[in-house]
Amino acid sequence: MTKAEVMVQKSKAKTNEFDFEKDLSINKYKLDEECLSHSSLYFRYAEASITAKSEVSKADDNLKLVTAERNIAIRKAYTDAGAKFTEAVIASELEKDAKVLEAKEKLRDAQEVYAKLQVAVSAMESRRSQLDNLVKLYCAGYFSTPTASNETRKNVNEQTANAVRKNLNK
Repeated sequence: MTKAEVMVQKSKAKTNEFDFEKDLSINKYKLDEECLSHSSLYFRYAEASITAKSEVSKADDNLKLVTAERNIAIRKAYTDAGAKFTEAVIASELEKDAKVLEAKEKLRDAQEVYAKLQVAVSAMESRRSQLDNLVKLYCAGYFSTPTASNETRKNVNEQTANAVRKNLNK
């Protein structure tokens, strides 16, 4: 297994250790804890995204290296056989070469991991905005239980008493 393959496997394993749904959920009854833990969650995803971007660069470099090596090998094989070749023939041989195809697959895997982590970082930014809004709602009393004023309680008590009197007088 090449170094690039090992790095891509590590990146994939790293994305598997994240629980996106759990990390993005917000418990509106524990806003203090959610606000305190948000920055560390964001940092974890941002750091993983940076690592994944590095892996994409390494996989891209590996693809270029493998392509160059296979290009030279294919040209040498044609020259040793005494066969004539064109650039189109070399390009076609490279497109179907197993090592080049494998390097392309590793690059695509690394790009997929990076894209997922970029989306997660963006979702974390959205989560921060949601936390801000929920805190504002909490401060405005949105989540509190309704309480009646003294005047409202007095009106309700009078209405109840009147209803009881009507039923008694029947």
